[in-house]
Parts: sequence; structure tokens; C-alpha cells
Amino acid sequence: MSSYSGSHPGDPGPSTSKRRRVETFEPETAHERHQRLYRLKSAYERGKVPAKPQSKNELDVLKERHQFVRDSNVDPASLAWEDQLAYKYYETLFKEFALVNLKHYRSGAVALRWRTEDEVLSGIGHLTCASLRCEYHEPSPAILAALEEDADVPPDPDSTTPLVEVRLEEMQMPFGYVERGEKKTTLVKVVLCRECGKKLRYGRQKAKEEREKKTLEASGGAERARDERGLEPAAASGDMPTRRASEIDGAADVTSGAHLVDAPHQVL
Repeated sequence: MSSYSGSHPGDPGPSTSKRRRVETFEPETAHERHQRLYRLKSAYERGKVPAKPQSKNELDVLKERHQFVRDSNVDPASLAWEDQLAYKYYETLFKEFALVNLKHYRSGAVALRWRTEDEVLSGIGHLTCASLRCEYHEPSPAILAALEEDADVPPDPDSTTPLVEVRLEEMQMPFGYVERGEKKTTLVKVVLCRECGKKLRYGRQKAKEEREKKTLEASGGAERARDERGLEPAAASGDMPTRRASEIDGAADVTSGAHLVDAPHQVL
């Protein structure tokens, strides 16, 4: 029985040279060759940011051209097709009340968006809390079950009966934002529960407390300076000078007035 030596006609046989023998690749499939070249390309481009694709879909156009409040005096037919697409989407939104994201309320950053038709028909944002992260943002299953027994489902969008087990308050707030590098401001109405209302007013209340603190520190420093110079003697028998009493009364009036201005309207 003859054995196979593995040699072919014309094969010079085992090489006696000390140089490394160059191994040849076996034939590759198209997929294997693509993977090898891609790995080689990635090795050269490691750490580089991939080029942004030039093509855009409709979502990219909406993100780029969407405006929170559009000018009603502009004729949509005179706009570019990208703006016409954004305008068409804008017209499907309901702008009586807004939804709010209070995730970063401590830093004063608040995000707003208008409601969709499904949210309006479900009562979200005007019969529930408008805060997207609030536990009272979605209608209460118990209240919906009670409405279902009364054959009053879906909820009436014109109803004023809350769909959550908490009292809601309607607030009108000035909303400042930057759009395409331009600063804009508009008045927006939101409906929030008491806790989310506190979060929304957190930044304004914090700024108010800081102003009052600085005012007290400044007035206290002025009093100490006058006492050190001896320009204002201390009042006898613990009575406060009439001038200082009038100043304090005036400050109380200003504080109460500011409180009334900041008080939100209650939704009953």
C-alpha cells in the first residue's frame, strides 16, 4: 500500500533556506474579504468620528426646522418644503396647555412641548398633571373604571373633572428659550399638581430668597455702620424709631404684593 507524500510534480520539496516561508491565503469568499478589509480600515481610522451622513429623513427635517411658536402671518406656501413639513406637523399639535419636563428643575432648566391629539382626548395635561415624570401624569385607573361604569369613556376633553386623585392648579408662566440661536419668550399655560407646581416655582423662589437675603445683609451692614459712627442713637425702652417702623411696614406690603402676583390660579 503506497503512502501519500503530499508532493506534486514540479514541487521543489522542503525548503532548506533559513528565511521564513511566506504562507499564501486560501481563496476567500466575498464576505470574508469584506470583513478583512473593514478590520484593516477600522485599524487606521480608530479614534476618528465617523462622517455624518448627508441624507436626511423626515424626522431629521422636523428636528431641524421645528419651531415652538410659529408666526401666524407667514404664508406656508411661501416656505421651503422643509419648513412646510415642519409647519404641517406644527398644525397637528394642541397649544392650549403644554407638557413640562422638570427633571432639571433645581438648575432652572425646564423643557416644554405641546400636546398631541391622543393626549388631548385622553385628558393628559389638563385633567392630569402636565409633568412627564409625575405619578399623576397618567389618568387614574380607578377613576377611568368608574367612568366606564357610567358609560362616559373616553373622557370628555371639555370636562373640568380631574382624572387623578389630587388637586390640580392651572399656571401661566413666561417660557424663555433659544431657537436657532435667537432668544425668544412666550406665555404658556400648564396644569400641575401641588408638588410639581413647587418644582416649577423653585428657581423663582430661590432667586427671591437670595434677593431678600442680600437686602437684609445690606441693611444690617448700614445699621452697624451708622451705630459705629454714632449718627443714630439706640431707641429707649425698646421702642423702634418711627422711621424704621414705616420702612418695615412698607417692606411687608411689597412682600405680600409679590406673593399675590406669584400665586397660581386654582382649578376646582
